[in-house]
Amino acid sequence: MSNMIPAGLYRIANVAYPNRYISMLEDHFVGYNEGEIIQVEIIDNDAGLVALFDTVTASYIGVDLKKNKVVGYPSRQVLQLSVDESQNIVIHPKDVNSRVWVLNNDGDGTPITVEPAPASNKKYWTFERAE
Repeated sequence: MSNMIPAGLYRIANVAYPNRYISMLEDHFVGYNEGEIIQVEIIDNDAGLVALFDTVTASYIGVDLKKNKVVGYPSRQVLQLSVDESQNIVIHPKDVNSRVWVLNNDGDGTPITVEPAPASNKKYWTFERAE
């Protein structure tokens, strides 16, 4: 992946709803007005492989493909970041480009789902430095 973000601490916001950051609610991640601090660990820079660790809940962020939700796990999960020609970042399960993280509306507590990429910018995410 070109222009890989460096390892570090970030708040991750949705591009369509820039005031909605990823935050854990019960057992899954949602869009919320206050973002949790996420530690990005680089696994393979060239392939865009990362692990995302929620420093507030002490859980790794991953995907439950059966429930189509972004959820917390006790062990490291491998995710993939892909960048389009406009430098927009899409987050998806490793080697599963057909299903991406999507935030479908601007309401606090809206679940982040995993679904086929929509034509809108609801599928794009920004990584804002928290350090």
